[in-house]
Amino acid sequence: MIIDMNRIAAGFFSLTPPAPPDDDGSYLRWHLLDHMPEQYRIPGIALGLRWIADGDYPMHRIVADGGLDEVGNAVAYLMSDPVQETYDAFMALGAELREAGRFPEVRPSLQTRLLAVEARHAAPAAAVSAEVVPFRPHRGVLLVVEGPNDDETAWHDWLATGHDSAMLEVPGVAGIWSFHSTGPWRLRPACEGPPQRTTVVFLDADPIVTTQRLAPMIEQRWSSRAVRPMFAGPLRTMIDWEAWPTEAAR
Repeated sequence: MIIDMNRIAAGFFSLTPPAPPDDDGSYLRWHLLDHMPEQYRIPGIALGLRWIADGDYPMHRIVADGGLDEVGNAVAYLMSDPVQETYDAFMALGAELREAGRFPEVRPSLQTRLLAVEARHAAPAAAVSAEVVPFRPHRGVLLVVEGPNDDETAWHDWLATGHDSAMLEVPGVAGIWSFHSTGPWRLRPACEGPPQRTTVVFLDADPIVTTQRLAPMIEQRWSSRAVRPMFAGPLRTMIDWEAWPTEAAR
């Protein structure tokens, strides 16, 4: 039996600033080893992902605006239908863990949004189906957050007819998933906001180097002014992998 991976219908994104200077890494260890795995108690949570922009990463951003200039961490939970039920259970579990003393620290939030899956693409070099790209180990991502300025119909057509395909041919790109805001879900005020589009470019090679290769294409997205850039920059995965030959990281 083949499982329908198109069941993933939404992504919950949380963007936070970098860790404070005196941080010893305990918060990230808690999140990766305790909090994130616990979310899989919820049937609709398909995958949890965490990325970080530390060291030289902030210096290699293409743009950072709209209140997202301090992004240091990004968390994404992929949710399946029924999304409303999954979201409600997700928020309830957070409160439950907090009451149990298993939520030791609340970091400042720059943005939390629940966005619908819009498109999935896999790069030819990845040799997997588009539906499983996020489940495949990756070195990091290029995260792009945009807000609409006007009618996006022509812009979306431009993405679909060539732009996304061109990015998938860039060495180091494994795939692209895009998400957009939608109206049918009842959200807590902290998760509400103006219309937004978030694109996650999954990377096999060094995220900084690959972002530099992609930068001209990303900047071209804004030439028509159909959307305005809010954030575009590399983040690395929090897990170290040894699935690639050494030269793949260069």
